[in-house]
Amino acid sequence: MSGGFKLIFCIVFAFSITSFSALAQTKDSTFVPKNAFKSSTLSIKDPVSNIKFGGYFRFLGFVRDLPTMYPLDIPSYYSGVFPQQTTISVGTGYREPMMLLSIGGTAKKNITFGTDLMLNSSFDGNIENSSISLNLGTNFYSTLVSDYGKFKVHAGGISWYRQSKLTVWAEEGYLRYSLFERAPYDPLNKNAVDRYKKYYDQGAIDQDLRFGNVAFQGITFSGNSFPWWFTDGFSFQGVLGKTQNNIANIVSPGKDDYCFGLRFNKTTSKGNSYSLNYFSSKTATDSTSYTKRNYDMSTFEFNYSFKKINLFGEVGLGSYESANVKKSSGEAVIINLSSPKEYTGIPIQLQYSRIAAEAANVNSSFTNTSVSDLVQTTVIEEGGEPTIMSSFGGPVSNLGYLANNRQGFSINTEFEARDFTISGGFGFYSELTRINSILSYNHISTGLILSRISYFSTGYGPYSHLNSYYRGVYENVPVTDSLLVDSLGAPLFDKFYCASDLHLKYKTRLFNKDLYLFSLTNYNTAQDFLSVLPTMSEEAFIRQFNHQFDVCYSLSQRVSLVFKHAIERVVASNKTELDTYDPFPISALGVDLGEQAYTPSYKPRDQTGQIFGLGVDVQLNDGAFLFLRHSRFSFKDKNFIETNIKGSETTIELKINF
Repeated sequence: MSGGFKLIFCIVFAFSITSFSALAQTKDSTFVPKNAFKSSTLSIKDPVSNIKFGGYFRFLGFVRDLPTMYPLDIPSYYSGVFPQQTTISVGTGYREPMMLLSIGGTAKKNITFGTDLMLNSSFDGNIENSSISLNLGTNFYSTLVSDYGKFKVHAGGISWYRQSKLTVWAEEGYLRYSLFERAPYDPLNKNAVDRYKKYYDQGAIDQDLRFGNVAFQGITFSGNSFPWWFTDGFSFQGVLGKTQNNIANIVSPGKDDYCFGLRFNKTTSKGNSYSLNYFSSKTATDSTSYTKRNYDMSTFEFNYSFKKINLFGEVGLGSYESANVKKSSGEAVIINLSSPKEYTGIPIQLQYSRIAAEAANVNSSFTNTSVSDLVQTTVIEEGGEPTIMSSFGGPVSNLGYLANNRQGFSINTEFEARDFTISGGFGFYSELTRINSILSYNHISTGLILSRISYFSTGYGPYSHLNSYYRGVYENVPVTDSLLVDSLGAPLFDKFYCASDLHLKYKTRLFNKDLYLFSLTNYNTAQDFLSVLPTMSEEAFIRQFNHQFDVCYSLSQRVSLVFKHAIERVVASNKTELDTYDPFPISALGVDLGEQAYTPSYKPRDQTGQIFGLGVDVQLNDGAFLFLRHSRFSFKDKNFIETNIKGSETTIELKINF
């Protein structure tokens, strides 16, 4: 040991002895160090009281078995020509955290901050995904209460924002869906049966902040409680930043890619309200910022009630412009008229909608069907480039989901009859402008399972029919009849659509335990003629039928059994795309990966999907649940016979709030 090191050691040892001696002094001593081993400076605040923690841990493991499957070769997903028959893994394959830690605190009076850390699954073969990173970024909030009003500002990471149906809104439809499959963001309830009980009682389940809102990164602001008499009931809100549909920066941050929204609202003493809304998005599409993509929407919104009759509407004007599309404007109208059962026997809501092809806004509640270069983008991995997904053609949608380049009427109702709750309706719509000859539809019942075969992919499957997005799959179906399209494929016909829902909810007692039954039926069609009700004839281009049946049996407050059966049928007419070729021809080596001696059927789509599911929800403790699910599924096309999938999937989910 060197002399210098000995000297340092002696000094440190002597200081330690002195410190321990000081701590051993009696209570009457005048020297009692309060922070003998604390290296940080003294604080005038209690550090614990200014910081709050929360979040959840969610483990999801699954076993998927595909004994019947078409040949598949997807780069970076499966290795080899054929998919793995059995997959054992952790995580859903999406960017969903296994653990989320939310941290919030108060910096100064009226100024708070919040951030979150997420830990992704480390069992997906990519060790980099096990690192801790930000989920929604770091957010700062400030509330200012003054003599001139109350103002709020939020800046930083991702925030969830909605403004109006035509400007900024994520459509949630009429809240008719199956409860068997759980989404990662589904909150935990107090008891195991509460999720199903609330759906029966209220027609909705608890959802987190994201439901119905659009994700923004930037600044959101609002103001209300102004002191002047003419501002009674007046408020405003706005946003400046980016959505997921704004592409990455090309030249400089903010300058070439941003959106802006603003809303002024006036609420009267009788509860009626009137609003002015504006939203615009501007994006440079080349490195010189010379060519741009701009769209905007300006609307007037009203909500008026008179003798229990409610009239809600939004009327506006939207425009679109890009390097490929000359600027043009079009109208957008949504009118809802609601009548109580006192006047009509049962509650009735009538809706009229008309959204022009020129009104294109991918941040609104309606689907873009008219502008091909206004595509939807989804970022698969943090920091990765967005995957470009094909725009929808004419979507065959469920009731309650609107699209531009379309007008129509719908009627809806919901009422109770003893232990039954009945809701449903129908709607019919017509195309405004002939743009393309393509129709599209979502796989309502089997879409979630099909989407996990290939995440965020366009044109996969043996015939390149399937297109996957987050927890769903859609197909594009071209009309090919030579009498309906010209030599370039342009349409010579108008598109008409019909949609209908019937949702039944029933509660009873079995062996002195609560039993909940849910039946949801959807029947949607597309054709080239006007029909008020969904057509049953083969003249329809597409006929889509879905039925989902859920059962929940509450064994106790802590344990519930759940069951699901779903069937999906899609039948297209011979005026649409036909099976005309072998998707897996014999190779030069004489290898035939698909059906042996394949003979094209020269017939259109005829698809059947089916799911049988059984599960159990177990409350382990307050804020801790275990969810088990086992499903057997099949998806087959009678005419495109290489589309033949059959298998099973078992999942175990452990979710703990803290």
